[in-house]
Amino acid sequence: MSNGNLNLLEVTAAEKRALRAHKIKVKEMHHHSVTSLQQLLNIPKIRAMELFAFSEFQSLPSIGIRFAQDLISMGYYSLKDLKKKEGAKLTDQFEVQSKVWIDSCVEDQFRLVVHYANNPDSKLNWWDFTKERKAYREKHGYPTSRPKQPWFELPQYQTSNKINASNEVTRNELHKNLKRSLTYMKKHFDEKIIVSKLADQAHLSIYHFIRCFKSAYEVTPLQYLTQLRLKNASFLLKKSKLELSYIIPQCGFEDESSFIRLFKKEFRLTPIAYRKTFSSKK
Repeated sequence: MSNGNLNLLEVTAAEKRALRAHKIKVKEMHHHSVTSLQQLLNIPKIRAMELFAFSEFQSLPSIGIRFAQDLISMGYYSLKDLKKKEGAKLTDQFEVQSKVWIDSCVEDQFRLVVHYANNPDSKLNWWDFTKERKAYREKHGYPTSRPKQPWFELPQYQTSNKINASNEVTRNELHKNLKRSLTYMKKHFDEKIIVSKLADQAHLSIYHFIRCFKSAYEVTPLQYLTQLRLKNASFLLKKSKLELSYIIPQCGFEDESSFIRLFKKEFRLTPIAYRKTFSSKK
């Protein structure tokens, strides 16, 4: 499990400049071979492999920086490396390496990346592997060597520990204030929400609120709110027959075009295609 230093694999300023010079977007680094990246960026082969993997893994739906880093820490540098792997065995390997048992949805992500390694044109998301994972674990269980400590007890996964503060008392108070803003978002995601309103809920200045929120949750407040709204929209598309014109405002989006753009970016499907694909699944 990643040690909390998520900057380890991020693209450096020098690498970004070199990418821009060659008109290569960070998210499209995996469209170039490792050898090409090595030559274009003037970096060692292992670094080129890391950047290739970092980009390719995050091109999959719902795979973010942390899980991409975890895969690389296990020695996988491309989807090709995962073609003959099994999600369950990768999970078991990862838990032994991390010395903790992990959240079950992470196993769904392992199953997802193996699936995409073998089915690159798939439209599935990590939650489509939950049923498969549950059936497997019910039948096979977990190895006796499985660690006893849960992942959330590790210091880097304690949200309060991520907040930059001079002492523990201040850090805990800031965490409490941030949770107040989260509660507000969850209750009012269907309303128009501006950052200043969230900052008021946390009793912080806008600048301090955004900085603390991002350090704690690794996304900005508005990114978190958008993810929350998209999650609720996807649920309604799957579980109801409500018209899109009703779902959009009910989930806090102001217009159809921006909603469709954000939804497609998150789920790699338009809302209508998503409903057709998943609404009939039990």
